[in-house]
Amino acid sequence: MFKKAMSPRRQIRYYWLRLIRLRGNPFFIARGMAVGTFVGLTPTIPFHTVLTLFFCAIFRANIIAAIVANWIVSNPVTIPIEYYASWKLGVLITGRPVTWQQVQSMLHEIHQAGFLEAAQMLCAKFMQVACCLVAGGVVLALPFGVLSYFAAVYFYFYRQRKKQEKFLKRISKKQN
Repeated sequence: MFKKAMSPRRQIRYYWLRLIRLRGNPFFIARGMAVGTFVGLTPTIPFHTVLTLFFCAIFRANIIAAIVANWIVSNPVTIPIEYYASWKLGVLITGRPVTWQQVQSMLHEIHQAGFLEAAQMLCAKFMQVACCLVAGGVVLALPFGVLSYFAAVYFYFYRQRKKQEKFLKRISKKQN
């Protein structure tokens, strides 16, 4: 009646196998991998799927490859590391020092304020933190997205060549 939930290890293996078994144009699949990796490494958690679909439409990328790559790159284990790296890179790039104590005090002030005051403070103070995180996230994600594109192109061309060689061996055996 009810399906047993897959363990995280089994889920990762399932999605990995689904990703490596994709068929089609290697460039199309690789663009999907690059989009998924890029979006997965940006600190835009609630919008990952929407951004992935948007960039897949712009770059004509494989949606399945993008979503699976996004899930593999951005999961509960890696998200804290990605956000921390984005924050540190963002502080370095923007020159706006945002410390953890500032974030904690901002959250404390918002907790103590009324709803409208909290919304105003959140909008005013959150923009500084958000700009810092997004700038760092884009700088962090760009090289990984490019790297995943070239790695995927190489992998899928290699895989197609191996399949073709296997097919040709089978044909030559039948002819003999």
